Amino acid sequence: MLKTMLLSPHAPKEMYENEVNFYRYLRPELHIESPRAYASEFDVDSGQFGIIMDDLNVRGATFPNATTPVSVTQMQGLLTTLARLHATFWNSERFRQDLDWLPTPYKGGMSDIFRNYGLDIIKDQVAKNVFKQELIAPLKMTLDQMWPALWKVQGVFTEKPQTVLHGDTHIANTYLLPDNTGGLLDWQLMIRSVWSQDVAYVICTGLTTEQRREHENSLLRFYLEALAEQGLVEVPDRDEAFELYRRSVIWGLVIGWLITPPSNYGEEITSTNISKLVNAVIDLESFEAL
Repeated sequence: MLKTMLLSPHAPKEMYENEVNFYRYLRPELHIESPRAYASEFDVDSGQFGIIMDDLNVRGATFPNATTPVSVTQMQGLLTTLARLHATFWNSERFRQDLDWLPTPYKGGMSDIFRNYGLDIIKDQVAKNVFKQELIAPLKMTLDQMWPALWKVQGVFTEKPQTVLHGDTHIANTYLLPDNTGGLLDWQLMIRSVWSQDVAYVICTGLTTEQRREHENSLLRFYLEALAEQGLVEVPDRDEAFELYRRSVIWGLVIGWLITPPSNYGEEITSTNISKLVNAVIDLESFEAL
């Protein structure tokens, strides 16, 4: 059974083209849990795109969001899938060859839109939505302070081992199978950068704050061990991995959810994500780490 997706251009065309490129060029060679696509097309003029893919309901998939329970075992399933993706392209020579088209935080994809217009969009969203103002108040930081901190992190990431990221791993872009295998959906923000952005984002939005506090260190170790099981020799040590992890939470908060209109997911899911990420930023002293 196939599922067809046809979306109109209410978001930047770069996002739609990026997803088509994933299913067309990368998905066929990957051994990860993500839908198989049988056709993918993008029309440059109209911004329309279409993907024909597996119907995941046939496999008993469930589709979590920030307000639904996710177990530690299910999170391990998602981290295993991310480790397989990341290990496949870790410091790959192909980034200078056939994969040189992949977006980075500073080139291609949504990079120009985020860097040139992102702060204005975020200020507009926070001004319009009082609940966002209230949720970020405990940070005791202005948006003008958060924005350069975000890009300082991205600059550090360009100096670290690069791989292919899903790029937008909030929990609602995942699915869970009955055997606790975790899969990845919505590749519109696929990017070449550092592994920790994917890992921090899925842990911090998928688990409750209490779960994250109790299990994030063991889950980080689990991810590193999963990289080693994929045959990766250059696995980061735990101290370095934790430092990257704690800084990576900033992206999920600032770009991930302060920029996102509540109409996209509803106020409850939006506020739950922001609350989880604010708590993580405070707990991990993410801004102080810069």
